[in-house]
Amino acid sequence: MSNSSQHELLVIILDDLERLPHLLEALQKAGVTGATLLTSVGGYRASNWLQEIGLSGLAKMFGVSELKRRTILAVVDVALMDAAIAAAEQAVGGFGRPNSGILFTMPVTRVLGINKRPRSEESETLPALDLSDKVLRDMPVSEAAKLLKIDPVIVNSGATLMETVGAMSKSPSAHVAAVVSRTGHLLGLVTLRQLADHIFFGIMPEVFYGDVTTDMDRSLDFGEMSNVHNISDLMIDPVSVLASDTVGQAFRLMHMNNLSGLPIVDDNNHVIGFVGMLELLELILETSR
Repeated sequence: MSNSSQHELLVIILDDLERLPHLLEALQKAGVTGATLLTSVGGYRASNWLQEIGLSGLAKMFGVSELKRRTILAVVDVALMDAAIAAAEQAVGGFGRPNSGILFTMPVTRVLGINKRPRSEESETLPALDLSDKVLRDMPVSEAAKLLKIDPVIVNSGATLMETVGAMSKSPSAHVAAVVSRTGHLLGLVTLRQLADHIFFGIMPEVFYGDVTTDMDRSLDFGEMSNVHNISDLMIDPVSVLASDTVGQAFRLMHMNNLSGLPIVDDNNHVIGFVGMLELLELILETSR
């Protein structure tokens, strides 16, 4: 931590982008490190554009290169500030020149992270994980399931929420339940989070009620939660993998659908297993040892 007499914030708003490489090089030679660059737009020009094209053209405005500026921020030791300003002036050809930009400084009351600890030899030489990632990525789901040994949670579409809780408690590693028809075909999924939310809704409705009188989306959510009677009212669209699919394909589906696991189905869409995200991570950990 430092006080205001030791550091200042150097702010440069650069209009002449051709000078940017020279400016950054000059600042570095003057002892300024860790400068941050931001893309910015001049307020006067932006205002003129808004008058011409309206609010609907705002996105287009930021795509026009001539409106873009670069704002450079750097926390500088006061002992180096005069040299940094002189170097910047020289690099841009003087800030009094039209369309060059502006430079100003501000006092800094506190600074953290300026002086970094040197990396230890150990941290610099830590090896990257050798996961044989292609082997794992291309591993069939059926093989991964044998290693993971997770029993799927399967409930029929008429099951109550508490019946589903009971089924999930028998296989705590499966955080996603498969909802099936009377013939055993996969109809949908229910996540542990969904189930917990609706169970606790009945116990602690004030947690979910919130400002439903002023928030339309939350009002709709409240109404939907009040109308859940069995697990089919709660389930989401089915997402699954075949036993012949790869671990890579399974992870992609989990990621795309924000799921912590997937049921494995056969060619007739009957649930025959389960593959979980946490267990896949454990498998990666075992592979890397």
